[in-house]
Amino acid sequence: MTNIITNTDALAPFCAHLQTCKWMAIDTEFMRVDTYYPELCLIQVQSSAGQLALIDPLAFNQMQDLKVFWDCLSNPNLIKVFHSARQDIEVLYQVSQQMPVAIFDTQIAGVFLNYGNLAGLAKMVEAELGILLEKDQTRTHWERRPLSDKQIAYAADDVKYLAPLYEKIVQQLSQEQLAVLQADFQDLLNPIHYDNPPVEAGHKLKGTKGLNAKQLAICFRLAEWREHFAITRNKPKRWVLSDECIVDIAKRPPITVEALYKVPNIKSSSIKSYGAEWIAIIDDVFQHPETWPAKVSHPAPPSSEEAKLIDLAQALLTQIAHDINCPPNNLANKADLLAMVRSSSAVLKGWRHFVFEQPFKKLLLGEVSLKIQNQQLTLE
Repeated sequence: MTNIITNTDALAPFCAHLQTCKWMAIDTEFMRVDTYYPELCLIQVQSSAGQLALIDPLAFNQMQDLKVFWDCLSNPNLIKVFHSARQDIEVLYQVSQQMPVAIFDTQIAGVFLNYGNLAGLAKMVEAELGILLEKDQTRTHWERRPLSDKQIAYAADDVKYLAPLYEKIVQQLSQEQLAVLQADFQDLLNPIHYDNPPVEAGHKLKGTKGLNAKQLAICFRLAEWREHFAITRNKPKRWVLSDECIVDIAKRPPITVEALYKVPNIKSSSIKSYGAEWIAIIDDVFQHPETWPAKVSHPAPPSSEEAKLIDLAQALLTQIAHDINCPPNNLANKADLLAMVRSSSAVLKGWRHFVFEQPFKKLLLGEVSLKIQNQQLTLE
C-alpha cells in the first residue's frame, strides 16, 4: 500500500530518512487552470534506498509545515532527480520560497542517449526499462480529495520508475557528459526563469516585432499593469487582457475609454472596470517620451564569407540534430549560428555547446574535417 503523508508526524521520519540518502526521485502534480500561480497538489518521492511516499500538501495547514521537506530540497549532498524539471522547480520554488539545489534531469540527460531533449518519461522508461506506464491520469483533477486508487497508482509510478531510469542513465554516461550536464542543471535553478517582476513583463509579449518606440512603451506599461493585476489576484493574466489585445491597443492608441470598445477581443466588462486605468497609462506614455525604450540594435547582416560559414554550420546542425533526435531549433537558431561564426567565445551552454558548438568551432579551426559517408555528414 502506498504511503501517503498527510501530517508532520509522518513527514518528519520520512524526511530524516531522505537526508541519509544519496539521491531521491521526485515529481509533482499541480493545477493551473484559473490561477496565476500553480497550485501544488501532490509531491511524489522515492529515495535511493527504495522508500516511496506521496506527500499531500493540501492536507497541511500551511506550506511552512513542510519545512523538513524543503530542507531536503536544499541539501547539496542529496541529489534531486526530476524528469522535465522546469515546471516542478517552478511550483516548488513558488510555494517554499527557496530554490532546490543539486538536481538531475533525466529528460535533459536523454540527449546523450539520442532521445533528444524533449522525450517524455513514458517513452524513456519503456525504451530503457521495458515498462509501459499508464497515461490516463495526465488530465485528472489533482486538487480533489480523496484521491482515487488510479490517481495514487499513476502518481507513484512516476517516481517508482524514474528512480531505476536515473540509475541506468548514469551508468551509460561518461564522466565528461555528466560534467557537461551540470551547466544545464544549474541554469534550471536560476531564479530568473521563475521570478516575474511586472516591470519585465513587456519583454515576454508576443507580436511586438516592428512596433515603434512609442508603441513599445505602451505595450511595456500595459503588460506591467497586467502582470501586477494577475499576481495580486492570483488569476491568469490572459483573463483580463491578452497579448494580442495589448499590441492592438499600442498600434492605434485610443484616447478615451469609449474608443477601447473598438479594439477587437477585449471583454466589455474589463473595459468597464479597468479602461480608465489603461487610458491613464497611455496618456502618461504620451507625456513622457524620455521613458520610451531605445531602438534595439541588431547584428549587421552576414558578409558573403560569413554566409558560407553559416551554411556550413546549418548543414552540420541539421545532421547532429538528426543524430540525437532533436529539433534543430532546439539546438541552435540563426542568431546563434551568426554569433558562433563571428566570435571565438562560447555562445551556447551545456549539452548544446558540447554536441554542436565544440565540433563546429573545431571545424572552423581546421582541427577536424567534414566528410560525407553513407549520405550523412561526419567529422573526422
